[in-house]
Amino acid sequence: MRRRVALWVAVAIVGVGALGFWAGRRALVPPGNPLTGAEALTYTVQEGEVGRSLTFTAVAEWDLTPVGRNGASGVVTSMPVAVGDAVSAGDVLYTVDLRPVVIAQGAVPAFRTLLLETEGPDVAQLQGLLVGLGLLSVEPDGVFGRSTRDAVKVWQKGLGVESDGVVRSGDVLFVPTLPIRVVFSDVLEVGARLSGGEQVVSVVPDDPTFRIPLSIEQRSLVPLSADVHVTYPEGVWDARVDRAVESAQFGQLDLLLTGAGGRSVCGSECARWVDLVDRTDFRAEVVVIPRTSGPLVPVAAISTDAANEPFVTTVDGVEVPVTIVAASQGVAVVDGIDVGTILRLPFETTGQGAGSG
Repeated sequence: MRRRVALWVAVAIVGVGALGFWAGRRALVPPGNPLTGAEALTYTVQEGEVGRSLTFTAVAEWDLTPVGRNGASGVVTSMPVAVGDAVSAGDVLYTVDLRPVVIAQGAVPAFRTLLLETEGPDVAQLQGLLVGLGLLSVEPDGVFGRSTRDAVKVWQKGLGVESDGVVRSGDVLFVPTLPIRVVFSDVLEVGARLSGGEQVVSVVPDDPTFRIPLSIEQRSLVPLSADVHVTYPEGVWDARVDRAVESAQFGQLDLLLTGAGGRSVCGSECARWVDLVDRTDFRAEVVVIPRTSGPLVPVAAISTDAANEPFVTTVDGVEVPVTIVAASQGVAVVDGIDVGTILRLPFETTGQGAGSG
């Protein structure tokens, strides 16, 4: 996906003509006689909408967790598992010198050769693999006995290697949990020479993280509970700011996003649109003031009484209490006044032509 340069843009939505009433009024009034008395400016309440959003870049990434180190030595000859594939116990991840490396579940990494009379937790992990494959019918006990050896031989035959009943340290790659989706490190590719000990496998989490990085100048602009609309090539994902965390970059704040109901931002479409290895950038519209519609008045028309309660004044001089529902860019949606009401503005002009704005 084409990368986008991070930017922010303020967007304001206002009713038709709402912002221009003052400038238009001043431009249309012809020069008057300076001796003529001052007259009040008026404004007719209109139905309108206000709202404000900021546009940033949302960064989506999979937080990969390294889980497995290679134990084989030689040349990588095949990689039957693709990046992002789900694997289960017994799957062949890759081959080294044509010998399969099989993934299995276990906390202890493969570190030695396992053969008859070997004992330990790594043996129990191997036995768990064999039980899961239906090759061993006894409970794993950590003792490499004859039944385990016989099961290993059958397993080896199925893999196409010598059935000697001996498991080399490079034959199995143990990971803490299965099944998982995997990503391979750059050192693992067909033709690469391995010596053992390389970090080769990482786990792909269920969902990627979405974050909006903010600079020092931007971090005060966004409310920490804002709704966010993330645009991708086929539509928009609805998200919201979950929390803010300090970034590793000095002075930067990362806003972490979550989807509806705390679910993934990208839902079932994550694998399609978010790169497994590199970051993917999306356009994110952060709603600072939600879109609100209703009677629209200039903020300049709103005064406050002795109790600090807002009111507007009609052309007849009647003070009408109002409730400010939302405001942005010099206009406000209010409750308590009807559309079509003519208001008197709290400033005057001299000359001719006073009337509704």
